Amino acid sequence: MTHREKIQTLASCLNGEPQNYRDSFKPDLCLFFNDDFSLENPCMDFLHPFETTSDIEEWVALVTSHIVLKFDEEVESLGDFVGEYLEVELIK
Repeated sequence: MTHREKIQTLASCLNGEPQNYRDSFKPDLCLFFNDDFSLENPCMDFLHPFETTSDIEEWVALVTSHIVLKFDEEVESLGDFVGEYLEVELIK
């Protein structure tokens, strides 16, 4: 996949119809990325290691699951939570 295709896949995944409670956090992820699904957005660099559509879909499912299970709005903002999660992904 090209980087552009990866970004388009992420955008499609995040903008899809919610199927469950976990999916209700997808719009929050869009806000984290400033709804900027372009090659110029440096936040999209975390997609480089992903090779397939499934990899991206699994990442979205994982991060939204972590939001449901671990996010505590009294301790941190959702943006900080997602940012820290992305930092961990980029270190891998």
